[in-house]
Amino acid sequence: MTRTTLVVVPVYGDLESLLRCVDGLVEHLDTSVHRVLLVNDCGPDADAIERALLERIDGRPGFRYERNDHNLGFVGTCNRAVLELDRGSDDTDGTDDAGEAVLLLNSDAVPTAGFLDAMLDVLDEDRTGVVTARSDNATIASIPYRLTNRGAARTEERTRAVWGAVAPLLPVSQVLPVAMGFCFLTRRELIAEHGLFDDAFAPGYGEENDYCLRLAEHGWTSRIANRALVLHAGGKSFSGNRNALRAAHQRELERRYPFLPDAVAAYQRHGSTATERFADALVPAGPPPRLAVDLRHVADAGGLVREIDGAFADGFDLEARLAPGTSAPGGWTVTSDAPNPDDLVTVTVLVDPTPAEVVAANRRSLELVVVRTEPTSTPWSSRAHRAGADQVTVLLDPHVVATTRGGLVAAREQLDRRLTAPLASRSEALEGRWAALLPLDLTAAEFAAANASDEVTRLRRELDDLRASRSFRTGQAIAKVAARLPGRR
Repeated sequence: MTRTTLVVVPVYGDLESLLRCVDGLVEHLDTSVHRVLLVNDCGPDADAIERALLERIDGRPGFRYERNDHNLGFVGTCNRAVLELDRGSDDTDGTDDAGEAVLLLNSDAVPTAGFLDAMLDVLDEDRTGVVTARSDNATIASIPYRLTNRGAARTEERTRAVWGAVAPLLPVSQVLPVAMGFCFLTRRELIAEHGLFDDAFAPGYGEENDYCLRLAEHGWTSRIANRALVLHAGGKSFSGNRNALRAAHQRELERRYPFLPDAVAAYQRHGSTATERFADALVPAGPPPRLAVDLRHVADAGGLVREIDGAFADGFDLEARLAPGTSAPGGWTVTSDAPNPDDLVTVTVLVDPTPAEVVAANRRSLELVVVRTEPTSTPWSSRAHRAGADQVTVLLDPHVVATTRGGLVAAREQLDRRLTAPLASRSEALEGRWAALLPLDLTAAEFAAANASDEVTRLRRELDDLRASRSFRTGQAIAKVAARLPGRR
């Protein structure tokens, strides 16, 4: 049975976005089943917004308008709407309202076709307490999230195109650490049992995270509905210093839930799918795809530069890290910076890669081309054997374009076939690589975290030793005496 849903839209300024939101609800919400409550929070131009809003919903069944006596903020308005103004079906006919859902929707959010049905389907999954939608502007719920064209904007049009292509390839839902507050669906019975938003997060920012994590303590998960798309302008619901407010509330969240930053980082590293991570590259648009290569350790790097240029310069933007003294053809971008794994490229060319290089390229690149040089006469002295790269071959080869020196032209032909294969096939191949290399990736992440922790421990021990030293105590005593000398302030 379809859950009835109360859709709450807090109203604060920005009439243009608000009317887009209302028009989206008019077009895509079945008001014979669901209802909408718009609450004016007495923000900028409240009277003019009220007139325009009442005109827009006049005569439309299922839409209700209320106005706060004074500004309550987002948290206060949501709480008043759900706990006072509309308490569910139990408030009207004496029936149990346990089957009802509540959707808190920002006034700068724009629903699209089928959004609520898709979200309700996920809410009905076992122990699901909160559901959010995909969007163009919703942090880790954004699609595409990582971009392949540096400096490009994530526009509504681009999000519609990418989501429309990849959403059918994603799981129906995924568990998130927390749901996104711009489009926040929950169960009425959970609000009755655990309350809604904590006033400590008034007027807004962080309240939805706190709600999700309170529910998680009772075994309820937060999920994203991959088949639901709700666009979001963002940043139009608050006045004043948003950054200071967000930072203060983030500190409070981390005080209550110290694990939250690590949980979000873990989701970004291995909770999301490869298809969503590389969605921007899987559905290409705009400038030529980027190809990255690191040739700092390669013998005869100049010869390989010429080989790569001959095979890939036509159709790719090439960028490289090169050893001093190695020159690159015109049109290449040469950098000395270590690559950012979240700065996505379409192709990475790896030459006799170490496991660490494989992990980094796997996170950064849609496709991998691996060039293997001829075995040396003393293999145990080679870089590949010292790093254990030969042991990674069995994992890597089924998922990459593998070649040797002199074979890059043929490798380009194979790569082109992979890049032009049907999207479903490319997604399946990418997920296969992601799964095969996941143990290596997780081991590298754990090793890096342990090293970082060890380094912090070492520095703290050195600081403690310094504080305990005679010279440190003598210096402190001298500083105290000097501070009392005449003429010092």
